[in-house]
This record gives sequence, structure tokens and C-alpha cells, in this order.
Amino acid sequence: MATKKYILDRFDDFFVVLFEKNNKANKLVILKDKFTIDAKIGDLVEVHMNEDKSGYDFKILKEEANETKQRLLDLIEGMKKE
Repeated sequence: MATKKYILDRFDDFFVVLFEKNNKANKLVILKDKFTIDAKIGDLVEVHMNEDKSGYDFKILKEEANETKQRLLDLIEGMKKE
């Protein structure tokens, strides 16, 4: 599995549910105890299948998420002016 970007959708009782950034039909469900980062709902997360550990490596992509958030805020502000 290649590295992919997912958006953290929710925490269930025992699982973390993520949806692929560019393909919402592709869902990834991971046991909470295997989700090794301190992410929150809505965070953009890079997920890489780690063959050596038979698991996943995670990285929160805050910079990319912040850029997207700022673009959305700018669009909203532009709509308010109209």
C-alpha cells in the first residue's frame, strides 16, 4: 500500500474511521490502540503501510490542512463582502 492522505472522520468505541482525501468511498478503519498519533476529528493524516511492523505509520499534515482552512476562510470572507 502506498502512502495516502486521509481525513479523520470519527472515533468509535474501539476503532478510528478515516476517509481517503480524494476518494470518500475509500474508508480505512483502524483499531484505536494501533492509531499512534494524537489527531482530532477533521485532521488530515498521511497513512503509510509499514510492512516491517505489519501496521501503519501516521503523520498529521497540519500545514496542508491550515492552507485549506485559510482558503475556505478567504472564500467565506469574500462572499460576505458581496
